[in-house]
Amino acid sequence: MTMVGKKRGRRPGHADTKQAILDAALSLFSQHGYDKVSLRSIARAAEVDPALIHHYFDGKGDLFTKSVLDLELNPEDLLRFVLDGPRESIGERTVLGFLDIWNSPGIDERFTALIRAAAAEGTGRRPFTEFLFKEVLVKIAESAGHPDASERASLAVAVVIGLVMGRAVLQFPGLTVLSDAALTRTVGQQFQWLLVDDRT
Repeated sequence: MTMVGKKRGRRPGHADTKQAILDAALSLFSQHGYDKVSLRSIARAAEVDPALIHHYFDGKGDLFTKSVLDLELNPEDLLRFVLDGPRESIGERTVLGFLDIWNSPGIDERFTALIRAAAAEGTGRRPFTEFLFKEVLVKIAESAGHPDASERASLAVAVVIGLVMGRAVLQFPGLTVLSDAALTRTVGQQFQWLLVDDRT
């Protein structure tokens, strides 16, 4: 399973305009996080008409993955993968989708840098976790019909942060040696309970 396309490289056509949008998005997302940045503010920073952003990108989430993560990945594709299957395995498919992104070349370093920035510099520097919460995890919980979807997604984000910190930053031996299959099984159970199951 892979939902992640190749890293972007050189673009045909209006490369300068598109690259200006990507550069502006990367700068603003890095400085202000995900929630506080609007497509209009990115257009202003790139000195382009806002309509051009919609011409090149399928919304804010798509622009985020292509600018910050440097991936051809639409969050809607990830959601479709996670939700298209049995309800009882949504948690595992969520982990599989996350690992598919994490295992892309160079992305583990980006994840680590983003988590480090969020931990060191506070609420203004958490673009990845805000993106993950808003575009993926809260939507999974909402699709399961939970009125407390925001709370559930926040707890799931905490699991992701703990996993990245423990495995990539602090490099706990017990986590670094775990296979992707083991992570999918164990963390998937946590995601299933947090995002999907009734917690009674």
